Amino acid sequence: MKHVALVLGALLAGAPLTARATVFEDGNSAAPPQADAAAQAEAPPPGWDALSPQQQEKLAQLDEAGLQALAGKMDRGEALSDDEKMIAEGLATLMTAEFDGKLTYQTGDIKVGDGLATLHLGQDYRFLGPADARRVIEEAWHNPPGEQPLGMIVPAKLSPADPRGWGVVVSYVEEGHVDDADAAGIDYDELLAQMKEATEKENESRKAMGFPAMHLVGWAEPPHYDQARHSLYWAKELGGDEGGENSLNYAVRVLGRKGVLELNAVSGMSQLADIRPEMEKIYGLVEFDDGNRYSDFNPDIDTVAAYGIGGLIAGKLAAKAGLFALLAKGGKFIVLAIVGLFAGIRAWFTRKKD
Repeated sequence: MKHVALVLGALLAGAPLTARATVFEDGNSAAPPQADAAAQAEAPPPGWDALSPQQQEKLAQLDEAGLQALAGKMDRGEALSDDEKMIAEGLATLMTAEFDGKLTYQTGDIKVGDGLATLHLGQDYRFLGPADARRVIEEAWHNPPGEQPLGMIVPAKLSPADPRGWGVVVSYVEEGHVDDADAAGIDYDELLAQMKEATEKENESRKAMGFPAMHLVGWAEPPHYDQARHSLYWAKELGGDEGGENSLNYAVRVLGRKGVLELNAVSGMSQLADIRPEMEKIYGLVEFDDGNRYSDFNPDIDTVAAYGIGGLIAGKLAAKAGLFALLAKGGKFIVLAIVGLFAGIRAWFTRKKD
């Protein structure tokens, strides 16, 4: 329920929903046309139909004082009544739906990069482009600003903003052809100790930017390298100073001719049993296009990376390493586009009564 408590905190800090603007890819914004605004005024909040009749009734009766009292109880860790749990879960559902409605999903075969690779997603998974992926990472999962990824793979029937949701962040690092000769001789216990030390040093930068420290707890899945496919995977368990459920970072690396395609699944640790088989499926859906495969490497003209498999796992990717190598999910759900959701709900009820 901690997720819901933080959602309530965001709701209490918001401005009226009627004042919101549309934000475009270039960062500019504009107020909605009058006709659209009128239509929005008559429509129920996104996600309203997903609520039970009992939740709808309780939310209709809720006022700001009741919302403040509910948030206070949750912040103090006090037990909630069944009605309070119903209200809190209903508000979280509405906020998730509001955020999800601003995302553009794609399905089928997805081309990423400029002729770099293809993701054969079918109908089981959906794809979010670079801007939407970054929006999820920074606004819904509350991570520090970082490099814009190529996109994100998410399950077809679950929003990445949902408390149960997860996503696979897709990015590409072109720093040369990675020689895999060291794969068989890596001491993963020693490597883990080095990674823990590096993570603690990175926390100084995180805290300076106003983000809580994160700590590498250990392997959630030890590293495995597939020599035939030139791919490897591992999973890390991460804990934060804010408490709550630890985060899971499940990583897949597909080696190519000139660089590495990175797939990072981010979820809560309780979802490890669900994420593991999903990553095994996604692992087989990624394919470098002709000319970019590992076997296309030409030693006469192509550059060799300064690190091998061990360095790849440790995250020693020049400027790509460090602060933004660790993603968290399950922290503060701060969605900047969803200001004043509760005020919007109250305004809608008022219009209905009028």
